[in-house]
Amino acid sequence: MGQIFNAEGSIAKFHSSVLASCGESAELVPGLPFLGLVDQVWSNWNQSCFVDPDTGKNCNDVIAAFPDVDMLDLPTSDLCSYCNTKKLAMMQADAYTEAYTEDWQSTYKSVAQACNLTVSDFNATDSAFNVTVPTSTPDCVSGNTYTTKEGDTCDSIALAQGVSAATMFYINPDILNCTSILAGTSLCLPQQCEDLYTVQPNDTCIDIAIDSNIRTQALLTYNSQLNWNCSNLHSTNPYWGTTLCVSPPGGTYTGQARNSSGSTGSDVVNPPVGSTVASGTTTDCGAWYVYDASQELSCTQICLLNQIAIKLFTEANPSLNKTTCDSDLVSGKAYCVNPLDGWNWGSGTNSTVPSSTPTVTAATTPPAATQTGIPANCNAYYVAKSGQDCGTLEALFGITDAQFHAWNPAVSSDCVTGFMADEAYCVGVSSSTSATKTTPKPTSTKPASATTSSVKPPGPTQSGIPANCNKYYVAKAGDNCNTIAEKYGITSAQFHSWNPAVSSDCATGFMADEAYCVGVPGATTSKPTTTSNTPTTTSNTSVKPPGPTQSGIPANCSEYYVAKAGEDCSTVVEKFGITNAQFHAWNPAVSSDCVSGFMADEAYCVAVA
Repeated sequence: MGQIFNAEGSIAKFHSSVLASCGESAELVPGLPFLGLVDQVWSNWNQSCFVDPDTGKNCNDVIAAFPDVDMLDLPTSDLCSYCNTKKLAMMQADAYTEAYTEDWQSTYKSVAQACNLTVSDFNATDSAFNVTVPTSTPDCVSGNTYTTKEGDTCDSIALAQGVSAATMFYINPDILNCTSILAGTSLCLPQQCEDLYTVQPNDTCIDIAIDSNIRTQALLTYNSQLNWNCSNLHSTNPYWGTTLCVSPPGGTYTGQARNSSGSTGSDVVNPPVGSTVASGTTTDCGAWYVYDASQELSCTQICLLNQIAIKLFTEANPSLNKTTCDSDLVSGKAYCVNPLDGWNWGSGTNSTVPSSTPTVTAATTPPAATQTGIPANCNAYYVAKSGQDCGTLEALFGITDAQFHAWNPAVSSDCVTGFMADEAYCVGVSSSTSATKTTPKPTSTKPASATTSSVKPPGPTQSGIPANCNKYYVAKAGDNCNTIAEKYGITSAQFHSWNPAVSSDCATGFMADEAYCVGVPGATTSKPTTTSNTPTTTSNTSVKPPGPTQSGIPANCSEYYVAKAGEDCSTVVEKFGITNAQFHAWNPAVSSDCVSGFMADEAYCVAVA
């Protein structure tokens, strides 16, 4: 009981706090007061947790124990009990849900008559919410409707019309059962897509994305009913069908700006005159919102007003953090609320990208004013425009953050100072690379998951990968940029040069189950070096192991490695670029499954002379 009273006390305290901070009239959207949302929780608590004053039992538990008959057929002791009559009274007084229907109103009247209750009003209480809802039939975005026939299902309609069954179910509340749709029902059809996929029993969203050569996020975007983690792919409650779009509904998005008369198709709209674009915000934008602190709008409200998802809003405006967005807003700053298609091309970071092709000067003479420290061998310059930052140029020219700052040392590492519009910055140098190239050892081999005979990637990829990439690797859970670079004997600079959509710190743009370029023709790689911090090895001139060994190691072993806690055979195999067969041939005391014979702090042979 103490916990119940504490819960009610907490809700009451929350109510008082919201009332003091927001007042009664402050609204999330017109007609939806903040205080009403709190009171809705309170009302739900009241109806869930009220108790019989005589027994102290939860009334919902008491009602659940009633005989399984129609309410009016209940024994009088149950029909007229405190719990039953109180439940009906609370439903009638509830201003926060629509549970009290005409059927319940009729039932309440009958109970009141049978139990001699004095009830002044049986009508439903007016809703506390007054959100404006159009009285006309909602627009069908595609403009295509379909009237169902006997025997129609979500899948049969989707396959015949070339649409997603998931989206069709999502946008048509009149579909109550996808396997048996009432004939004569008028449905709004989603936009058509060129490619459809029928979900198989053991499919995952990742499987479908790889099979269809699209990103998992694209699959979720194309099919509105799928939730963020794809847990309802095989849902039976509700059952939406098995037909999905695996290409863009309506064709490739052209960048039409929503709720904006200033943008058509992929046209870029300039920020409003007199406003300052927020730091890092993309200028490839079809609609803008200038924040006015006096309006006291939150990020959520701004997104609702402009019909943009909060995730996309904060990505297009990286000065806004998703968790601190409201406090990050700056009055007078212009924020993009309709980033056009391709706004973040070639970048896994929240960088801005100009919509037009950049003007690059390939010459030794810069085309505009420069700052000190630019290398003499710089052979490509770019004049920065208003609203751009370091990330813009890095994404635009496929260079790393380290390269940009090495070639433009006067710019601070956070790009706050030293970066100005209308100045020329070095974006390329001649006969120079940030990657230190070494000659690989001939015994080195690469994991079998790389593709060397074809340039076709083995999984979904991101933009910016060079056309001559001849080797890919599909990242696994737990991988990161460094593990892949080490696995393939390439440098971090090479990895980011071939995969420019991945941020320099690998925090964004890197995902499991996507294919990354790990080789191009003519590129040199190296095997992991033997240092005291990684593999402990001996030189080729000595076969003396650096730790205890087991029997069977060949006399011509020229390189050893002392295993660490947590490692196994596969760890050593990957670290030294050798095959599993080679490892076991040189270390025969280790079982083929590595269960026995492999121990930390023992030396294992990883190369032979």
